[in-house]
Amino acid sequence: MNRTFSAVAIFLLASAPAFAQATAEHLAAMDTNGDKAVDATEFAAFADKVYTTLDVDKNGALSQAEVGSTISAEQFQAVDANKNGSLSKSEFAAASKADFAASDLDKNGKLD
Repeated sequence: MNRTFSAVAIFLLASAPAFAQATAEHLAAMDTNGDKAVDATEFAAFADKVYTTLDVDKNGALSQAEVGSTISAEQFQAVDANKNGSLSKSEFAAASKADFAASDLDKNGKLD
């Protein structure tokens, strides 16, 4: 079983409504193909939904205000690769991809 999650993976889970922590129930919600594991594609799709949900003003960028207290200013700045004070979808996706890789401790391509 691989249930260790990085800080941003936890952020992704915490950012979505009703996702407060990484549990079997949360993994099941991301597991769209029902194989009892979350692969990179499923994780990316979930991250995309989180991004869309957080982008309240629908301007294609997340502000610190939109992410609220689910991510610290330091974490926000770390994900903001171009340092423009907002998170683009590509920055968010890149961080999500890195977080998936970091969370996949046994390197089997799945979180299970």
